[in-house]
Formats: sequence, C-alpha cells, structure tokens
Amino acid sequence: MSTAATTVNSIVEALAGVVGSENVSTDIETLKKYSSDTSLMPARMPDVVVRVLTREEVMGVLKYANENSIPVVPRSSGTGTYGTGIPEQGGIILDLSGMKRIPRVDTRNRWALFEAGVTFGELQEELDKHGMQSLNTLLPRKDKSVMTSVLEREPVLTTKTECDEPFRTMECVWGTGELMRTGAMSIDAMPAEEMPDKTKSDLCSIGGPGIDWWRLLTGCQGTFCVGTIMNVKIFHKPLQQKLVFLPFENLEDAVRPYYMLMHREIGHECFLLNGYDIASILADDDSEIPALTAKLPKYAIVVNLWGGQFFPEDRLAYEENAVNDIANQLSFPVTEGFEAIQDANVQLQNMLNGPWEGDVYWKDRQKGGCLEMVFHSGLDKIPGHWELFKSIAGEFGIDSRDLGLYVQPRQRARVCHVEFHIPCDPENAAEVANVKAFQRKAFESLLNAGALFYRPYYDWADAIYARSGYTFETIKKLKKIIDPNGTLNPGKIGL
Repeated sequence: MSTAATTVNSIVEALAGVVGSENVSTDIETLKKYSSDTSLMPARMPDVVVRVLTREEVMGVLKYANENSIPVVPRSSGTGTYGTGIPEQGGIILDLSGMKRIPRVDTRNRWALFEAGVTFGELQEELDKHGMQSLNTLLPRKDKSVMTSVLEREPVLTTKTECDEPFRTMECVWGTGELMRTGAMSIDAMPAEEMPDKTKSDLCSIGGPGIDWWRLLTGCQGTFCVGTIMNVKIFHKPLQQKLVFLPFENLEDAVRPYYMLMHREIGHECFLLNGYDIASILADDDSEIPALTAKLPKYAIVVNLWGGQFFPEDRLAYEENAVNDIANQLSFPVTEGFEAIQDANVQLQNMLNGPWEGDVYWKDRQKGGCLEMVFHSGLDKIPGHWELFKSIAGEFGIDSRDLGLYVQPRQRARVCHVEFHIPCDPENAAEVANVKAFQRKAFESLLNAGALFYRPYYDWADAIYARSGYTFETIKKLKKIIDPNGTLNPGKIGL
C-alpha cells in the first residue's frame, strides 16, 4: 500500500471515530459530485467527504483537521454558483446539508432560528405554520441553504433599511475546532433555542462580543469559520398586497422614478428586471424565452404594494396613489401586466414569497447554465455600466438581447446590488471559454469604471484587493489569529 493510501486510510479511520463510518466517503463518484458546482470554475477533487449532523461533530472534525494540517471546505447545499465550495487543495469536504433543525420561530421579535442545512423551501414550509415569511432573495433555489445565502450577503427583495441585513446572531466553529457565538447568543453555552426563556434574552442584539463579527464572517466564503446555527429576521405575511410594473424602453428613464419611489418608501419589495430576465422567470416553456423577450418592455421596475398587518386597505391605497402620483409627474405608465403576459403581476407575486419551484433554475433556463457579474453601484451609474457591459459582449459575439439585468436597491437606494446574467451552455467547451473570457474582460472594465465588487468571487480576489489599501493586510492578520494553520477553505479570497 502506498504512503498516500495509508494516509487517507488513517484520516478516514480518525474521522469515522467522530461522525461514524457511514458518514465518511472516499468513493470516486461521491468525490466527483463535490468537485464542482454551477460556477463553471475548474473542478478539483476532495480526498474525503464527511457528513455532519451536530455542532459537536463539526468541532471534532475541525479539531482533527487543524491538528493534522488538513484543508476543510464547508458546504451546506449542492447549489454553489461561484466556486466557493470547490476544494482548491483537496482535503475534506464538510457536508452540513444534514443539519436540518428549525428549533424556534419567534413571531414577536420576528426571527427564525435554524441550522446550516436548512433550505429556503424548508424554512418557508415551517414559517407558513406561523403566518410568517422569510426575507427572500430574488427567487432563490429551493434547495439552497438559507445560512449560505445570508453569509454570502445576497440582498433581500425588500428595500426597507431595517431589513437590509437579516442576520441577527449565530453560532460558528473556528478552524481550530473552538466554538464561537456572536451577539446576544454569546451570553451562555446552552442550546440557543432555550436562551430566550432561560436567560430573558431575545437573541436580537448582533453586537459583540468584541469586534463586529457580522462584517468579518459574511462574505468570507468559509475561510474564517463554519456556521452551525443562526437566527435571521422574518416578516409577517401581509393581509393585502398588489404588484404593479413600471415599464421603460430606456434604462436611463427609470432612474428618476426609482429614486422617487425610494424617497417616499413605496413598496415592500421593489426591484428592476430587464425583459430577458422577466421572460426567463415567466415563460411557460424554455424555448419561448427569446420570442417572449422581444414582446416585453426592455426594462420594468417591479413594485409590490404592501398592506402589512394594520389598516391594510388604507396603506395599500396610500401606496397605490403615491405610485400613480409619481407616474403622472414623470409621464410613464403603471401596469398590472404586459400585452404578452396579461396576468404577469399575479404570476410573479405568487412567486415572490417562496423559492423557485421549477426543475431548471430560472437563470439557467435558456442554455442550461449562467455566469454572473455581481457588484454594488449608485442607481444613476448603472445605465453606464450596463452599456459598457453590452458593448464588451459585442466584442465576443454575444447577443446583448440574451443578457439579463437585475437591480436591487438596498436601504432605499443608498446603494444598489446589481447582477448581470450571462447564459451559457456548460456542455459546449468553446462557448464556456468565450463566456469566461467575456466575463473576465467585463469585470476588469467595470472595476475600472467604478463598480464596487464587494464579493471576491471566481478568480477576482487579487484584482479587488489591489484597490483596497490596508484592508487585505488586516484580513490576513485576522485569519492568522482565528485560523492559524489555514485549515478552512485555503485558496479562497486570496487566503
């Protein structure tokens, strides 16, 4: 037997002692499954896959890996879209998808407590029992981990400032195997679901202990800790709501009305899509997307007028009058559907409070895959970014009519989350290479044009950190303190 085989066997034996032999896999098919995701980043094989069910098992695996200098890559669902769960240096895939508990829903303080493997579909099923809804991202994958989405800073659809950061407190494990709790959850080591009753803590305070862990742990792609349980903000289901569209043929024409909507705080959910993305969401059949795109407005602001829990008729009437007033001032229409999709408002509104239910994800419907550009920008600068993006697409022979645009204002348009979607056939090697080259040039051009790439995905970390002054040096120092042996997801975000 080779030395390498002996080493792997000893690792498997040690890990089996922590989680049980049935939860440790080294067969080639399992390893291949965890070697890639939907990002089209190069596949890399792990050496071992370990499935965990409790925080004690997470601590045990990380303690062993840290002591033996074995890389660990946490994964909580199989729907990664940015390559964050692909092991750069082999080692252990720590599969958290079996951690499915939702031990508490607090309707008074509006939060839900759940473990790392809980998906959007599972969380909403539980919240339905309490008359609540999660603060969803735009039609998330139903099998995506909610905790992963929160830690990736994916924006929620509501533009309300108090909901912009849904994270409250969490429990995590450092790369050394040590347990850490943030905010109000840090006051005791008892099960988090027992704390509100036994300690009179409502688990709402996110501050401490010590530094602002929220800023450090979100967006770190599993390089600082492994989250095990978290509570996030939720919302009561509205008693009444009504969705309307504000269509535009030019993106520039949407800027001023968008600002006015945000200034008057109209709409619980409010976002902008281009015609291609609307078609990708609402087309009955995948093959209909190009033809439907041509029949739809080029851009539309989607506003979900929201009656809430108190005096819903009055509130809904106020919001509807405000939208019509802005429309009259600026001379643009307000519609409840489109000529090509008469009931578009009803269809989309029924989707907003839950995950995407289709077999093929909406971003992938056209070609089977999709690469993304994700950044922050000011609302008034987005039209220029979009024109630059489309012009570069032409250089690579990519039809701009097949590109998606999604704009999500955050904190009432103080800044906007922007996504450019690039459909791609993952089975066509030449097309993949061309799209990747386009994506890379578009990234560099948009970065130079002032777009803020706040998530260092793909292989962009070096270019992003080169403009961040001492930030990266500080991040490296913190990494050395918290994960001194570089156990967690080495190679990601330049660490």
